[in-house]
Amino acid sequence: MAVFRYTRYTSAMTTKKIRAIPSGMELAPTLARRLFQLREWRNLTVRDLARSSRFTVQRIEDLESGLETWLSASDRQILAKALSVEPRIIEEVERRPLDTRVSEFAPRMEDLNRVILEGERDLSCPECQEPLAVSVQEGFDLEGLPIRFAKAYCTRCPFVLK
Repeated sequence: MAVFRYTRYTSAMTTKKIRAIPSGMELAPTLARRLFQLREWRNLTVRDLARSSRFTVQRIEDLESGLETWLSASDRQILAKALSVEPRIIEEVERRPLDTRVSEFAPRMEDLNRVILEGERDLSCPECQEPLAVSVQEGFDLEGLPIRFAKAYCTRCPFVLK
């Protein structure tokens, strides 16, 4: 009668050794380049990083190609854990797309706000020209006086009128 021995593999047997990032290493200035740099430093493929972060391969490729320039807090933490770095290493190079254009759109936002409050509903996004979903929110201020707010968001891009 043959006796079989089963070897139970634990995660400690299959994990890679993690090298600390050298303090003298100059980190890349953009999110795309930094993620690529960290992934290469950790000797991970795109598929390895996607598997350990539970992101799709396409999402990792979009991040590394610069199509996405910022992450939600939870996505940042997941990616940082997969790359074995502090989340701030990733956060410091993130750029929100609308942050640089706020002052450029400020006069148009006031006009858009006024037009929505006047009752216009068939409006297009100032960024991508797709239809805007618009509404007017009514409420009361601290003194009990009625106030109205124009609300709008794009159905395609991240544009939001606040």
